[in-house]
Parts: sequence; C-alpha cells; structure tokens
Amino acid sequence: MQVSLEALAAGIGEPFGSFDLKEATDLAERALEAALAQGAETFVLTYSGGKDSTATTVLTLEWWKRKGKPVEIHVVYADTGLEIPTLHAQALAFLEAVKRLHPGVHVHTARPRPEESFWVQIIGKGYPPPHNRFRWCTRRLKIAPMDRLVQSLPGKKAILTGVRFGESDARDQRLILSCSRGGECGQGVLFQEAKRLNALYVAPIAFWRECFVWDYLNFVAPSLGYPTEGLEAVYGGRDTRFGCWTCTVVRRDKAMARALENGHAHLLPLYEFREWLWAWTRDPATRVKRKDGKPGRLTLEARREVYRRLKEVEGKLGMEFLTSEEEALIQKLWRSGRYNGKRR
Repeated sequence: MQVSLEALAAGIGEPFGSFDLKEATDLAERALEAALAQGAETFVLTYSGGKDSTATTVLTLEWWKRKGKPVEIHVVYADTGLEIPTLHAQALAFLEAVKRLHPGVHVHTARPRPEESFWVQIIGKGYPPPHNRFRWCTRRLKIAPMDRLVQSLPGKKAILTGVRFGESDARDQRLILSCSRGGECGQGVLFQEAKRLNALYVAPIAFWRECFVWDYLNFVAPSLGYPTEGLEAVYGGRDTRFGCWTCTVVRRDKAMARALENGHAHLLPLYEFREWLWAWTRDPATRVKRKDGKPGRLTLEARREVYRRLKEVEGKLGMEFLTSEEEALIQKLWRSGRYNGKRR
C-alpha cells in the first residue's frame, strides 16, 4: 500500500485504515530491504528502551536472521544516566536477551563524555535546566555520543530509529518534511541521508499504530524469546511517554507520576527533586544577570544547593548519579570561576 504525502498532510489517521499487524510488519521489512538495496553494509539500531525502539530492534533482528544475516548489526543503547530506573532495568534485561539470542550482534552503550554530562553542565557550568527555548540536553546527552559511535563504524550505515507518525504533531511535521525531500514514504520511511555520517536514516515502523507496537511486544516478541511482555507494565499504561527523570522541558513528569502510582513509591525522591528543580531555578535569584538584564547561568550558590540536594537523593535511594570523574570536574569548574560570570 502506497501512502501519499497528500494523505499524510491531510490527516495522519488516514494511511493506517486498512492495515493489520501482518501488513504493517511486511511494510517495515520492505523499508529494511530498501536500505539494503541502497548499499547499506551496517545496520545501527538506536535503542532507548522505549516501546518503539524495542519493537524496531526485535523486528530488524528477526528479519536479519531470516535473511541470512546480510549486514553487520550494531545495537546502540543511548544511556544518558538519567533514565527512569524501572525502564533502565527493563532495557538492560532486553539487551542481555539480544546478546543471548544473537551472539553475532554487536551491543554497545553510548554515554556522554563526563564533560558533557547533565550534572556537569548544570552544577559545574551553571547551565539552567533545559526548557523549550534552551533545550541543550538532547545533542549533548544522546546525539553526540551516538554520532561518535556511528562514525567509528566502517562502511555505509543505515541508522534505524523507532520514530512513528502519530506520536506528536511536531514529529509528524518533521517526518512529512523529510518525505517531501525524497523519502520513500510508501515502504516504511527511508527518509534522509547524512553524508557526514555516511549513513541513511530509516524508520521501519513509521506507519505503525500504537496498538500494533503493543501487540508486537506483548505477543510476537515474547514468542521469539524476547522479554518484552512486561514493558507495558513498566509504562503503567499506553498513554505514557518516557523521558529523563530530570526532564524540565515538560511542566509535569507524567511518566514518573505513573511509576509512583504503579508500585514504585520508593522513587518518590526523584520525583520530588525534579519538581523542586523545575520550580526553584525559575526564581531570578538563582541566576546570574547578564548584561542585558536577562537571567543567565545559575549562580555558584544555586549550583551548590543543587549539588547538596542531589547528594541527599543519592543517600535516600542508595543510587549514584554523579561519577567520581564528574565530581572532580565539578569541583575544578567551581575553583576556576570560569563560568561564574554574566554569560549564559
């Protein structure tokens, strides 16, 4: 079934009307075949632990095995250090299953460099927590570590993502724009080529309904040996979207609130810390004034308070959020005074 750009622009619901899960799976596999036909020698599966990247990973690995392993496969887990603990544990269990089921697959964890980590930016350099007008986190914590790993791999790559139409209006518009620039939107989405990385970007399940994703994870993937049937319980429902537990881009962290409601009350200190950070750093008194009078970096006093409260949370939960290397970097930045001025 071909899906026109006009149909997408008119309403995302229209293209899904006649699909069933089998047809959706066939469509996704055609996207993989298209990437192969474009000369991809290595498939890089970007895995976050969420439902869409999990479904994409399982589907791709099963296609790869059935096709006689025609390409080298790398599964890359983007570990920002800020994942909600329940989802992080599920992700690690899934990756262990991938290693067991597919010994020939390369499994990596991509982490930000210590100097790029979330806490070094906030506590060390005084960056204000991310918000819609200064969303500095994604590139440093996810994109840059992933790019470095992809660039280290030989040959032409296909980077496989779990993005789907219907997740959000903003994401739909980005995908429509990509399609309008030459993407093959009738066979999954082979939607752009990154010459800098010598890679294609492919979204095999772009046209899957959310219910297809859950059916695939609850019934198909477990029958193949993957521990995915518990993921819906981790989500605590189908209307939850996961981000970092520290995310201050949203006003209220619904994912963490849902986790607390579903048997994970011990994570309350994380929720409370995030709520406090969101509100407290909006107080102008916590920010250095720039020359134009607008709030800039967090003051050194404010950064020390964030550090103190974070260490309290570590003690309450018995978890480590700051590595020894990050601690050393923060102390060095404080002593240097380099980021104590009026620049943002």
